[in-house]
Amino acid sequence: MRDLETVRKAALAAIESAKDSIIETGRWIWNHPESGYREVNTSAYIVNELRKLGLEVKTNLAMTGFRADIDTGRPGPTVAIMGEMDSLLIPNHPDCDKTTGAVHACGHNVGGPGLIGTAIAILAVKDDLCGKVALIGTPAEEGIELDYRKKLMSEGKIQAISGKSQMMIEGVLDDVDIAYMNHLSQSFGHRDHNGAINKRLTFHGVSCHAAGPRNGRNALGAATLAMDAIALMRESLGYSAYARIHGIITHGGDAVNIIPNEVTMEYMVRMPKLDEMLELNERFDKVVMYAAKAAECEVTIETVNGFLPLYDDVELGHMVGEIVHYLQPDAAFDDNKTFAAGSTDMGDVATVIPAVHGYVPGAAGLAHGIDYKIVDEYSAYIVNSQVEALTAIELLYGDGEKGKAIAARKADLMPMEEYKNTIKKINQTLKSTDL
Repeated sequence: MRDLETVRKAALAAIESAKDSIIETGRWIWNHPESGYREVNTSAYIVNELRKLGLEVKTNLAMTGFRADIDTGRPGPTVAIMGEMDSLLIPNHPDCDKTTGAVHACGHNVGGPGLIGTAIAILAVKDDLCGKVALIGTPAEEGIELDYRKKLMSEGKIQAISGKSQMMIEGVLDDVDIAYMNHLSQSFGHRDHNGAINKRLTFHGVSCHAAGPRNGRNALGAATLAMDAIALMRESLGYSAYARIHGIITHGGDAVNIIPNEVTMEYMVRMPKLDEMLELNERFDKVVMYAAKAAECEVTIETVNGFLPLYDDVELGHMVGEIVHYLQPDAAFDDNKTFAAGSTDMGDVATVIPAVHGYVPGAAGLAHGIDYKIVDEYSAYIVNSQVEALTAIELLYGDGEKGKAIAARKADLMPMEEYKNTIKKINQTLKSTDL
């Protein structure tokens, strides 16, 4: 068996030798964006590249996801390297798809190159490793197009609006002991994140001519009252600097001279702890339902899990920082010093499996903004691959002692079945008529 330094150099050399094709993958995905559970072409492109390397790939996981394993043939942990595939919808972004409005303005186009680069590296050194590396392409991280995803749920095609959660429900991660992924950013690091619950509110009133409003029940008035009640509830959340409640009206009526009989809204409820998030979810429902009643209307609240709070594995996070400094000694690395109020479905993974959601530089502009772009392709695609590959190598080198130590903490996390039951409890529909 070669020493660790020799193995690292061999892996990096393998990535470097394939850098042109890895970068081309990132460019192709940037130019062909697809939103969540629609990543048909993106998935097919990455799968084809992995099959060119001789890997067997399981497809149609969580609709458009996939998994390819590199098994060393020696006992040891299973390390999942995950790559996101979906885009946002920003129709005014200069690089968006002019038909769909899709654009990778959050950098998920680096997920595919990262998987391919990691595969190339691990195949070059697998005789020096133990266990298994699972390369997993994950769909639908962005919490968008709720109507479309609810339709997929009603058709029985998915049970979760986020791709990693759906993969967990399908059992794709049952044998995974450690999980890691990189997200594109403007610096290196990793950080914990809020959880989020998605809600669709439908207020039901009675329509009538607006000149005779006494004959109707104004659903828009009920929605407005609910918005005020939610805003007043925020005062009691002052104990949490990261509590977030935000929503939009998706349909406010059909004509100005008709009292609206149906108004729809979408909300997200975010909190840093699971118990706090579940408690706020219940309070939110009560406030909305009683506000509807106060306006002499009714409301239906459809709730689906978005993302559980993310808490990165501390030791794995330190390890990633050491790898970054091995590659770039002078690089700044945020070792979980900054809590992120946003959310990611990597939180669902980390609830059950020791995991880290890492960040690598290469982007500029505002994430989810019209000025977002890739400014350093080598960092976004190649350094990204280097960090992911070296993380897997560090965990599985030799007899995998480092990986085994981290994998052992899986026993302290939420069991998979409990996770699935938690999601089922969150995913429910309430009606104010049941009050």
